Amino acid sequence: MATRSSSNKGVTNRNANVMYAPPNTQDTTQAVRRIPGVDYGEQKQLTEQQQAAPLPKTTTPQAQPVAPKRSMPQMDIFAKTQRPSEPVTAGLPFGPGVTPQPEEQIYQAENIRDFIYQTWVQTGDDSLLEYL
Repeated sequence: MATRSSSNKGVTNRNANVMYAPPNTQDTTQAVRRIPGVDYGEQKQLTEQQQAAPLPKTTTPQAQPVAPKRSMPQMDIFAKTQRPSEPVTAGLPFGPGVTPQPEEQIYQAENIRDFIYQTWVQTGDDSLLEYL
């Protein structure tokens, strides 16, 4: 007959599946944590900041009000056009119809250039420079 190991002595089917203790939901104080790899003086400042900024007393998130959903407008996409004399290319920078003014095109190009530059500054991705 096999001998029982002393490591499982006292373990029965009844107490093998012991549940863990639930977290303390009543404690509303922020635990002060030490940040690894920080010098002593800076660590002390961080500890003081953590002690000075405890968690708020009400930590339960409040439900956000739900905006009423707007229904999609019903339209017949196969109906005849309501602007029969307007060219299909109206609003595009080429072809007949009302086209954007050159000043507006320059303004839009400058906005795009500024956006690419700001993105490069934030990310440091040098592949963006070829678009400037």
